[in-house]
Amino acid sequence: MVKGLDEVQADLIRRLYNVRLAAKQEARTQGEGVAAAARYLAPHDDGDLIRSIRVEDVDSVTTSKGERDFIGVSIKAGDEKTVVTNSSGGRFQNARIQEFGTKARAANPFFFPAWKANRRRVRSAISRAVRKAWTS
Repeated sequence: MVKGLDEVQADLIRRLYNVRLAAKQEARTQGEGVAAAARYLAPHDDGDLIRSIRVEDVDSVTTSKGERDFIGVSIKAGDEKTVVTNSSGGRFQNARIQEFGTKARAANPFFFPAWKANRRRVRSAISRAVRKAWTS
């Protein structure tokens, strides 16, 4: 057996723990910034929509290949208070209608413009936090 292997394994486990913690904290911080930008861009006459924009912790995501671990957050808009009903009785999420529009209503995007304006900064900040956690 190689001398010092236990110390190397312990160091890697410690670094991995620190990296996961730093990535999660930075993702939360950056997610709050993107959510604030989305709240700013959302229609100001719809207070329920603005209040529904939130950041939620996510531990796993489901893809076409199944469920996998995920270190990060999810930014969501819309809740039960922002559901609207049309004349036919169909229920729709107002956040989605605002973002993409309908035949009768023009789009008023707020979510994707906020993400597109901030995504490089967010990714860079998380990468920096991970590098810093790994080397310290």
